Amino acid sequence: MAQRMTRRGPLTRAEIVRQALVVAETEGMEKLSLHKIAAAVGVRTMSLYNHVDDKADVLDAMADVILSGIRIPEVDEMAWEDGLRALARSFRAAALEYPRSASLVLTRRLNAPAAMPVVEAALRFLNRAGLEGDDAVHVLRAFIAFLIGTLSREVGFAPTYAGAIPGVITMREQELVDSGLPSSRSALAAAAAELAVIDHEAEMEFGLELLLDAVRRRAAALS
Repeated sequence: MAQRMTRRGPLTRAEIVRQALVVAETEGMEKLSLHKIAAAVGVRTMSLYNHVDDKADVLDAMADVILSGIRIPEVDEMAWEDGLRALARSFRAAALEYPRSASLVLTRRLNAPAAMPVVEAALRFLNRAGLEGDDAVHVLRAFIAFLIGTLSREVGFAPTYAGAIPGVITMREQELVDSGLPSSRSALAAAAAELAVIDHEAEMEFGLELLLDAVRRRAAALS
């Protein structure tokens, strides 16, 4: 079937990327295609190649849009702990703005141009905490790994024990209790009520504070 064109006016790369995000958020990343993007902007698929190289180029540009939503705090105006908290929270907010497209920044584009200001700010905060060189880079990577894992679970790309329906929570808790381990010495059964539910924001904040405490201890050990 011939592709119907309904477009009026010039097409831009920015519009292609914007509509790609709309399609992904509406139908899911697995159904995103150049054909669907072209239909959304009202042109034939081949017309997209005047503005983008291929689908991979579109995906990278989508990731840049998501990453550009991260607000960078003023490094010289905040304590390093508050600055790292602000970066982590802003990263989460930017990813959740596009939950069905968030996998692009969680698994694909940590070296994206839009991520470089975030990395720069994070390293400067770590420098102010007393970490330099390899130590700062290792800690930065630990923060990134933590955020990716936490957000992957939250947006649905990794297993989670989340549940908002009481019946589902009860069922999950019972499954954990009935895991087959001796209940008298099963740590899993003892923690079943907590494992059956999850507050994603609270989990991120808890892990974030653990990391910040580790930074303090590492900096103190190096001083």
